Amino acid sequence: MIGYLLLIDAAALAATAYLFALRPPASSSLLPFSALLAGMILSSEFSRPVERSRADTRLGAGLDAAWIFAGALLLPPALAAVLVVVSAGYRWLRIRRGIPHRQVFAACATMLSAVAAALVPILVGAAPFAEAERDFQGFALAFATGLVFLSVDAALAAPAAEFGAEPSGFAFDAAMVAFGLLLAWSAVDWPFVTVVLAGALVVLHRAGTMRALRGHAGTDAGTGLLTASSWLDGARTQFELLRGGGTDLSLLMLDLDRFARLNDEHGRHVGDDVLRAVADTLRAEVRAADLVGRFGGEEFVVLLPGTSRFDAHAIAERIRLRIASTSVSLGGTSPGDPLFAGVTVSIGVSSHPADGDTLDRLVGAADQALRAAKSAGRNRTVVFEAEESL
Repeated sequence: MIGYLLLIDAAALAATAYLFALRPPASSSLLPFSALLAGMILSSEFSRPVERSRADTRLGAGLDAAWIFAGALLLPPALAAVLVVVSAGYRWLRIRRGIPHRQVFAACATMLSAVAAALVPILVGAAPFAEAERDFQGFALAFATGLVFLSVDAALAAPAAEFGAEPSGFAFDAAMVAFGLLLAWSAVDWPFVTVVLAGALVVLHRAGTMRALRGHAGTDAGTGLLTASSWLDGARTQFELLRGGGTDLSLLMLDLDRFARLNDEHGRHVGDDVLRAVADTLRAEVRAADLVGRFGGEEFVVLLPGTSRFDAHAIAERIRLRIASTSVSLGGTSPGDPLFAGVTVSIGVSSHPADGDTLDRLVGAADQALRAAKSAGRNRTVVFEAEESL
């Protein structure tokens, strides 16, 4: 396996050097190269928090694949490879420093994919993409170029599974190649549209990655909410997205009052019903963009992006009153069977940036406020104040 990795690395570097000597890039290629490079860096910078949330074991150029494939269509093969090198260097400096040999291998595999794709029109004797007719034949050539890019990348990355790396996924890569075709097309025929497409690419990438985080996140079997670890992963991503933009962000930590006694008096099946009812209430009272998780046995946590301290307190009070009015069946089937209606919660509230500049500090502040609510008699909301930590 070490020999295979070194072979791919050496092949990528040798192919790039050979192509530079065989077909030196013309000065006319510098303008499209600079434009693609600038677009790639800007779009990656805007998507940096989301890209950093991708698994460390995942191979592939991520969002940059669209710009790299556009480079394979528009640039000489050697410059297309250089675009990959710059992308890899930027990702190392600005996005995530993973295992070095894995990131070098991923970059070299992508370099060979870009070079192979850029050689397609040369090998078949067709006109470059920028000069080709926009007819069925031109589309077929671009489609074939995309298939070569995807196939070479997949073939080179497949053996990497042996050392624990995971390809980024064919569907994701295919979508990036399709966007790369649109970027190249607009850059030639309608350059101003390239800016619009770049913005759309960033937005769709962010939305798709966040949906994937939620869709694949671990959920608690009893309540259907995120588990503690899954909630923390999603919350860190949201926190990084909003922290630099000066946007408010608040956090609620909830704990059911006297839940152990409830289990002792009425049985665990009633306790489970209460937990499900509280989870349903939380889902109903927050927005789709808010993250709700089960943090412990009877403890819940809610992240409220774009929510001030004042608004978070109002939301917490609304949730508290709604839960206090919740009735849970004790298991009887007749209309006269008693109901348990004594569910209450204590809630702690913290907000960024006033209560912490990291997610861990924000969670700690909410936890302190929650303990203060418990000490003050339960069934109440307490907003964290700095002096509480003294």
